[in-house]
Amino acid sequence: MRPPSLLPLFGFLGLSCALSTAADNEPVKNANHIFNVIQDSMRQWGSSLHHNGVSFFLASVPAGTQFYHGTSKASPVNGTEWLAFEPEHAMVFARPRRGPPPHLPPDDPDTERHDGGHGELRKRDHYEKDEKHHGPPGGRPPKESDENEAGYLHTYAAAKDLRLLYLDGMSAAKTSKGTLDSQDAILFTGSLEDHPSPGSGQENERARLACEMAHNEWEGRIDGVLRMEAGFEIILCDFERDLIPVRITQVKQSSEDHRGPRGNRKHGDRDGPRKEGDYKHHGGPGNGPDAARWMRAITARYNGIGGNRVSLNFDHFVTAFSHDVDLFEDNSTLPRLVNLSVEQRADIRAEVTDLVMTHHPVEGCEDWQAITDMIVTRYSKELSYFVSGSIDSIERLQSEIERLLSPFIDYSGRDDVAEIERCATQFLPSTSFESGGIAARAVYGVTHKVCSSLVEAGKGQVLDSEIRGIRDLVRYLDWATWKECRGCAASEICVVPIWPMGTVQDYDSPQCKDASNPYDQGGESYWGGMHH
Repeated sequence: MRPPSLLPLFGFLGLSCALSTAADNEPVKNANHIFNVIQDSMRQWGSSLHHNGVSFFLASVPAGTQFYHGTSKASPVNGTEWLAFEPEHAMVFARPRRGPPPHLPPDDPDTERHDGGHGELRKRDHYEKDEKHHGPPGGRPPKESDENEAGYLHTYAAAKDLRLLYLDGMSAAKTSKGTLDSQDAILFTGSLEDHPSPGSGQENERARLACEMAHNEWEGRIDGVLRMEAGFEIILCDFERDLIPVRITQVKQSSEDHRGPRGNRKHGDRDGPRKEGDYKHHGGPGNGPDAARWMRAITARYNGIGGNRVSLNFDHFVTAFSHDVDLFEDNSTLPRLVNLSVEQRADIRAEVTDLVMTHHPVEGCEDWQAITDMIVTRYSKELSYFVSGSIDSIERLQSEIERLLSPFIDYSGRDDVAEIERCATQFLPSTSFESGGIAARAVYGVTHKVCSSLVEAGKGQVLDSEIRGIRDLVRYLDWATWKECRGCAASEICVVPIWPMGTVQDYDSPQCKDASNPYDQGGESYWGGMHH
């Protein structure tokens, strides 16, 4: 049943009446997790910490947006391929067709995707003049063979507004931790389990299956899939139809091509193939000037992709957190979709199809991420202060909480319920509950929890007990902002595990580190062995 409107536009009297009934609304299941889904979407930082995505969004990218593709080929791409939002991301794959990029072990079997390009999905024809393209972009004449000691950076522009399905979390990371669940367990319903070709075969198969769904099951309403690894990328189903080539330029020959992924070997100077275990006690490969350039670009997008390059429909999206399923089996802190029954997976998949077929990426939606930003900005530092150990008396805690809640207090007649509702609905749009949307209900559930917890703590008489209650609130909220580094120098970046790099320590306590060697330290790899 649709919940009653919290904030009908009937003036202050009507508002007060609405608030008096708001507490009767049934809280949405997993409100804290859904809040973080909204808060973290299309952000490298939060999506790296909450890396197991279980949600699906409609996304739009405006016409004219520039994208990048790195490859060994000088000829434009036709068909299905990968696109990066940042040129430095694509340049990692602008390499000759030998060996993987520097962020992957040299014996990684994902050779087709990484050997000379970010997914050489289809054999390309040499570029030829035609009526559509009057010579190659950038003026470089095609060679008989466009293999080179260096690779090529392709720049494209969206020929139209692109319609994409965004998979949240770090859904392009090939790990066994659950980053691939939304694709392999939900969208492709186990189609990859018996795939005979590991590595590139599975990643190419994901692209093939996604575009097959887009064309057939979703009747062409989706142009591709938007995912994140160390940077955001798109699996675009039809380059020739949806992109305009801007230029193709040859990149500088990578120093990694001579030294090897960790900068200390030349070709033919290996002591044998490197095994997965060689990376177990390090943060993975990814140092040196080329990787540093890449990581600086990626970490600049920690707080958002920027430039309105991607718009998400926050009013209508699908998340497994709203289903009556156990995503945290055996008290796991990471949600998993592989533990669901066949029927449960099918229900979520059907809901995704309904989302695609009945809604559009942009349809006058409320920007719920901006609303979560206001909430986090208001309460994140305050809650950190309350649990920091700096408050030494219950009177001081009560005073600080009253300061924070004072805008919602009517001192002529104190009323806990009214104060909590005023606090909880501070940033909610006046019509937010009319549609009963999951975003509105989840955000309200979180703000109500924050405000009621603070009201309760402000009335307590035992400091340790009230601080424990606020600590429980902080654990419940699990906002990614609480792990952000403070005061990094201009030559440093805040390091968090970004597949396949990073250690357990980087996840537990991100720190500022030299951008030229951000992952060059000991410690147990956060990701463990790679999954293909």
